[in-house]
Amino acid sequence: MKNRKKHTNISNENEGDNFKLRPAEELLVKLQESESRLRLAIDATKLGTWDWNRERGTIYWSDECKRILGLRPDDHISFQEFIERIDIADRLDVEAKIKKIIRGSREGHIDVRYKIRKFQDNSPCWVRIQGRIFVNKNRTLSRFIGTMLDITDTIRSGEQNALLAAIITSSNDAIVAKTLDGIITTWNGASHKLFGYSPQEIIGESIMKIIPDDRKEEEYHILSKLRNGESVEHYETKRLTKSGMLIDVSLTISPIKDRDGRIIGISKIARDISEKKQEDKRKNDFVAMVSHELKTPLTSILLYTQLLVKKSKNAEDPSFFNMSTKIEAYVKRMISMIIDYLGLSRIEEGKIDIRKTRFNLKSLADEVIEEAHLISSKHRLEIVGSADVEVYADLEKMRQVLINLVGNAIKYSPSGGSVILGWEGHTDKLRIYVKDEGVGISVEDQANLFKRFYRAKEVERKNIAGFGIGLYLVSELLRLHGSRIEVESEPGKGSVFYFHIDLN
Repeated sequence: MKNRKKHTNISNENEGDNFKLRPAEELLVKLQESESRLRLAIDATKLGTWDWNRERGTIYWSDECKRILGLRPDDHISFQEFIERIDIADRLDVEAKIKKIIRGSREGHIDVRYKIRKFQDNSPCWVRIQGRIFVNKNRTLSRFIGTMLDITDTIRSGEQNALLAAIITSSNDAIVAKTLDGIITTWNGASHKLFGYSPQEIIGESIMKIIPDDRKEEEYHILSKLRNGESVEHYETKRLTKSGMLIDVSLTISPIKDRDGRIIGISKIARDISEKKQEDKRKNDFVAMVSHELKTPLTSILLYTQLLVKKSKNAEDPSFFNMSTKIEAYVKRMISMIIDYLGLSRIEEGKIDIRKTRFNLKSLADEVIEEAHLISSKHRLEIVGSADVEVYADLEKMRQVLINLVGNAIKYSPSGGSVILGWEGHTDKLRIYVKDEGVGISVEDQANLFKRFYRAKEVERKNIAGFGIGLYLVSELLRLHGSRIEVESEPGKGSVFYFHIDLN
């Protein structure tokens, strides 16, 4: 029993010894863990640390500090060398603060920001310095430790935001921001001037407040496109002012995205184009009036010319017949241009009517090609398609479309070649096309070809006469038929213009 007890005492003694060592070990482990957590936290915040021991004349820069300063990990610099990298505009102020610190009589914190020039490439960098000042028993600075943070992106972002705010404030265009649900979040001075609502009245309200009832669906369509990340540029429409007046505006609308690419809102720029619309209307009215006045005498000239052509067939001198047919061709071309201008004016005012009937396509094609023969003798003009096909469309508008397309093919095939007016049958629609062997069209021009008054940029096409309304008119007339004009082309290899039209 005694031996057992003695053994037990020894065991307790050892356990006691172990127990006495354990708190120190645990304290060391805790300190190491705390230091590791601190280091990880500092690394995560991209903070550089530094320690200037003035009494020993040493300075420590962490790797992150060195990276911010444009130094390699094994580089060493003095405190004075660091001071010399501070931008000249800030250096005097910093040196004055350091002298004040050195002469200071109490401990404390410091928090400054200034621009430096990196050692590596002399590029500018904004830094924020935060530190703690320690004084010795003589009440003079003995040690200065702290952190360094690169705030260049923040400074530049702030400058850009300030610049953007200034642009928005001073802009003559209405600039509006709204949520994806259409709730207005910002409203600049030009918006107040254009629509009549002050920021206090409109911010927090729905954008529908300035949209006429008959255009609500238009806004829903625009919002759906923007939610998908698409933009809308130079969209002409009407908006409602506080006084109830309708104004013409051109809208450019874009999604607002955060840094991760998520759509968080919508920006809208609205420009008042009321004066432009009035000017366009006055111009269209003038063109329509002049065109109408010219059309009457030209129609009479055409009738007399056609009579002259008929009589000159029997003349002994064939030159009379050739000259009279040329006159007829040119008069028809002038009348065709006037019809285009009148059509353009009516389309702009929304006054054009489509009156569909059934008619034989081959008969219309014959008339178009016969007229084209009068304009050009250099080209081989062909018709390819079934002779008994009937289409359901506006006969006169379709004549205008085909005359423009065939005339265009001749115009842009200066060296001659073949021009084909053809069609191919489908179950309920017909594909009608005009094919040429002309100069062709670049991809860039194809994207703008059917815009009003657009003229191709290529040298070969620039030198060809025209006002850029023929294809626009074709596009609009086909749109009113529920169709669209399309093109396949390659520079130097000719073009094919085609569209689809109802058979029934």
